[in-house]
Formats: sequence, structure tokens, C-alpha cells
Amino acid sequence: MYKNAVVNLGSKCNAACEHCCFSCSPASTESMDKSYIRKLVSHLSENNNINVISFTGGEIFLDYPFLKELLEIVRPYKKVVTLISNGFWGISSKRTIRYFEEMEYYNVDALTISYDEFHEPYVKIEAIRNIMECSRIFPKTRVSLNMAVTKDKMSNRILEDLGDSILGIRVTKFPLMPVGEAKNIESDQFQHIYKLSNEKRLFCPGFEIVYHFNGNIYPCCSPAVFDTKLNLRESEEQTFERTVEKLHSNILFYIMRKEGFRWFINVIQENPEFEHIEIPEQFSSICNVCNIIFRNEENIDLLTPYMMEYYEGLL
Repeated sequence: MYKNAVVNLGSKCNAACEHCCFSCSPASTESMDKSYIRKLVSHLSENNNINVISFTGGEIFLDYPFLKELLEIVRPYKKVVTLISNGFWGISSKRTIRYFEEMEYYNVDALTISYDEFHEPYVKIEAIRNIMECSRIFPKTRVSLNMAVTKDKMSNRILEDLGDSILGIRVTKFPLMPVGEAKNIESDQFQHIYKLSNEKRLFCPGFEIVYHFNGNIYPCCSPAVFDTKLNLRESEEQTFERTVEKLHSNILFYIMRKEGFRWFINVIQENPEFEHIEIPEQFSSICNVCNIIFRNEENIDLLTPYMMEYYEGLL
């Protein structure tokens, strides 16, 4: 349980996408201290309970020497490594080959490219095509393409323009959620594909320890969680084991795992003190509902007596 750790290195990015959940941009400088990141990555690498270490941002390839430094820390421990990038660096075929050679050396198992109509103004499609085609030469690093979409921006044209380069590549389209910069997008653009009546969709899709560049530690990597108060950090020196202990023993997360979000929804809909919380009948992801419920301390405080009553019923 909890075998994966994600490190979000910083908010600096070559792009300033209008949908970015972290509001990243070329001017953004929010980041954990590099010395702390080195120490953190060493701690995670030395932990025998961790199988996978993932790096994301911002755009992690903007400071490629530092990324390589971190990969060098991880390499002796033979962890599985995954990376997330917008692929801007793929515009140079020579550089793309070098990066793939080095990813293979550093045991990078998966490279996820985030690219869609929101990224297109900042990253040339030729760069993405080069990466996809180059991945055929280096099969040890599995490449996939993630696309955030709205009703007006389904990115079908991009897929057509990528042509044969994406044959054999896993492509995932996911509906955008109104978090981060996406809060400014017109509400009628969001695709609400799930319903409250679908009980199977009211469970958290998974937990994963995420060290965010704002200093917080979150229980998953969903874009929606970073705009909530679900922070697991107690201190800067907090170990991974203590973080897992908090995630495993906290009554809120226990109910989330055991009962799903139906339990929270019922409490909110049945009690008048929650009138300010509006749970939509349809939503783009259960993560969107999570964001609505846990976005502030007030909501969590109001839920606490009900959670404690639930806990006492377990004794």
C-alpha cells in the first residue's frame, strides 16, 4: 500500500496554459528548496517500501541538469522512475535522442507527455511528433499522451496532425476540471460525464503520496486536490512512513476508502449546516466532488462531529 511517491519540483514552465491546475508560467518561481528536494529524493530512494518515484512540475526539463542530478540519486536503488513533461524539448531531434538515451540509463520506465489545444500555443506539434517517433527506438521508456479537453477543445485536429507518430502510443483524453487557471474557463465548457446515481463512480480512484512545490504533502495527484485542505504535512522532517501512517489512520481518509464519497454526500444533503455546499448531480470526475467538499477548513470542521460519531460506532 502506498508504494508510489510523486515529487512536484516547481511551478516554472515554458508555457502559461489557460487550463493549468498549478497556474504555472515562465515567470513563476514557486519551488521547494533544491537542498530539501535532494534530501527528500534520497529519503524516498532509500525507502524499501517505495517502488515508484515520479517527477512532475511545472516543466521539469527546463532545469535538465537538476533533473539528472535527482535521477542520479535514484539510480543506485533501482526504483521505477516516471516523468511528466509537455515535450517542448522534442523540437531538437538530436536532443530528443540524447534524452531518451539518458532516460534509459536512469531507468525511466514511463514518460507522460501532456499536450492538447491548451499547450499548442507554447509547444510546437513537431516536438511531440519527434518524441513519439523517437520512442520507437527506445522501447524501455514507455511514452503516453495525456490530453485535457473541453467541449470546444477536444484536440481531435492535434491527433490528426500527429498522424502515424502516435500509432502504438497510449492516448488518454480526460475532461477538464474547474481548478487552478481553469476556474476562468466558461462553465458550459466542462464535460460532466458522471452522475451521483452511479454509485461505483463515488469512490476515490486511488491514493498516492505527493510532495508539492508549495511545501504541502497531498494524498493523491489529482489536480483537484491541490485546491483543498487535505494536507498531510506536520513538519519539514516528516518521514514517508509518518505520512503513510497519517493517510492510513486518519478517519476522513478511512471513510473515503471504506464508504466512498456517498457517505459525505449524504451527511451534507441531510443536515442544514451544509446548505452552502452544492454537490452537482453530474460531474467530470469524483475528484471534482472531493474538491468541493474539502476545499476549506470550515467544511472539514463541520464534518468532524459526524466523522467522530462514525468512528465511535467502529469501537
